[in-house]
Amino acid sequence: MKKFSILTTFVTFLALILGNVVVATKSGDACGTTWPVCKGSVIPDFTNYHMIIEYSHRLMVPLLVFLTVINAAGAIYKYRKNRSVLILALLSLGLLVLQSLVGGFNVLLGTPPGFTTLDVTFSQALLLVLVLLSYSLHKEKTVVPQASREAVTMSYKAFLVGYSLYLAQIILGAFFKHSRASNVLLDIPAVEYLVKNANLANMIYSLHWVATVVIFVAALWFVIYATKFRYHLTLAWLYFITILLNAVVGFVIVITGNIIIASSLHMIISTITMVIGASILGGYWFKMQRNPR
Repeated sequence: MKKFSILTTFVTFLALILGNVVVATKSGDACGTTWPVCKGSVIPDFTNYHMIIEYSHRLMVPLLVFLTVINAAGAIYKYRKNRSVLILALLSLGLLVLQSLVGGFNVLLGTPPGFTTLDVTFSQALLLVLVLLSYSLHKEKTVVPQASREAVTMSYKAFLVGYSLYLAQIILGAFFKHSRASNVLLDIPAVEYLVKNANLANMIYSLHWVATVVIFVAALWFVIYATKFRYHLTLAWLYFITILLNAVVGFVIVITGNIIIASSLHMIISTITMVIGASILGGYWFKMQRNPR
């Protein structure tokens, strides 16, 4: 069951990456407003790469639905007495329904400005829950030495603050882009706007960078403690490095004028960072034995 849960999580991750490619190549409207078919046809025009990219993303949805449902059903059946597994499994099903509905409406409504933020939010939340669900199925425990327990707990609290803020930042960043606030700030023309006020766009951008500083400090704090006590050391460094890469790519987007490749790379790195952070959290909640028995 644990291996199947990891497979489901991996497929969900690939679906999000493919979704980023759809946005990067501006292929979101390639299949029109007919869903789940493409331009009213089951077989798209293979000479149009935009259609191929968008339709490939649509085909991932049935696979993702199948795997998530089987994963949740199996976890509930086999571990129904485990409250954490039960809650996470049911939550994954609920988020799957919401994400599917939002994705469908996004297509049917012609991807209105700002609406994709909901798609990003539920997709990221589903991936987060699936990572945690995979960790909740672990049976082996890692014992934290008695002398280190208080310090480890403190460092995880700092990590949790930074990671929670990071998740909020992903949503804020998605809104900044898909509401066209980024176009307003960078003076790039757009067909439709949700945010037109330059002051509001500036405020959203400023909040995003203030959050980045806090997240960076919290990640650095966690790396220092992970290095000192040698727990979650690899994940701590990967998390820190991807946080740093996020900031660098975000700076490049501003310098270059929000080019498509940099923007897409930023979303992909954000998704990877989210998975790494969820793995750290899942390991702490479900794999560490903090209290002596």
